This record gives sequence, structure tokens and C-alpha cells, in this order.
Amino acid sequence: MRRAASPTRIALSLATAGCLAVTLVPATAVPASAAYCDPAASARSPGDGADAARLAVACLINAERTQRGLQPLTSNPSLTTAAQQHTAAAVQLKWWGPGKDAHTNPRTGSTPQSRIKAAGYCPHPRSWAVAEIAYTGWGGAAGSPKAAVTWWMHSPGHRRVILDGSLREYGSWAQAGAADPAGAGANGSGTYVVTFGRCQQ
Repeated sequence: MRRAASPTRIALSLATAGCLAVTLVPATAVPASAAYCDPAASARSPGDGADAARLAVACLINAERTQRGLQPLTSNPSLTTAAQQHTAAAVQLKWWGPGKDAHTNPRTGSTPQSRIKAAGYCPHPRSWAVAEIAYTGWGGAAGSPKAAVTWWMHSPGHRRVILDGSLREYGSWAQAGAADPAGAGANGSGTYVVTFGRCQQ
């Protein structure tokens, strides 16, 4: 029997190197208040507009940070590439699910740290840290950006990553389809990966 309305619970991976403080000047940031987050885009799955869903996830995450006095994250193209590649692989291979490691690709063996490095993030660092969070959901509103961020904020490990003030940059991706085989073919499915980083060179 297929499960049609419950998102897969995904563990997080966090890799750090060095311990120096970092101050980065933001290049671009998504809006810092939930008031600016498009409520329609936040409630729809990526099948109704993947770009809007991706931006909604980033906006909702930054709203969670700024409501608590933290600096909003700025977009980084290398982190975005890593998130995009992992999301696409997850939807294609569908290996996520209860008891599975959603952060290690079973075909390539890639991990958050290896994917982010391969995408070109923070070459030759003096200090750096990266993290990745992931979510897949289907049925009703479970595949929406709002569902993803709500679940992350109610999961202590994911919440810690989102509210980590030392992380300054992000890359987000959203794609229609479930990464768990139980959600294959379900309406309203969505898979999300957000990568985070800080870099001192």
C-alpha cells in the first residue's frame, strides 16, 4: 500500500572545518520577512512552478532567521548547484525513505561535503562549514515549501542548521516528484534540498 500523505523524515548532515569567525558581505538576499514571502507559492508544490517554490523555501527560511535577529542568508551559485544536483538525483533514484540516508547518494557515494566541494564552493579555505537539509512530501499540501520549512523547524537538528548564525550563504532547490518510492506518482509531490555554508579564504 502506498503512503499518500506523509512526508519522509530526513536526517541532516553537517560538516565543519576550522573554527575562525567569518564575516561576509551579502551580495544578494531574498526578502527577510515572512510578509514578503508569496503565500500562494509557499502553499503550492513545485509542479505548479519550481522556481517559485525554490524562492519560497529560501524566503521562509530567511524569515525564520530574521524573526530571531539573525542575518538573512545570501544566495551562492555553487551551493545552489550542489542542491540542484542532489534534488534531481533523489527524484530520479528515489532512495529516500524510513531508515535511509537521504544525504549519501547510493549510486555515486557523494555526501553533502563532497557535492558542495565538487560544485566549487570555498576553494582553498582558511575556515569553512557546510550543511544540508532535505525534505520530500506528497499528498495534499505536504509537497509545498511551507510544509518543508514547517517540518524542518519542528525537527531539532534541522532547526539548528536553519538558525545557525555562523552560516551565511545558501543554495536551495525544489523539484516536482517524490524522492521516496512510496510517493511515486502521487499528486502534489515535492522534493527540496537546501545547502548552507560559510567561507573564509
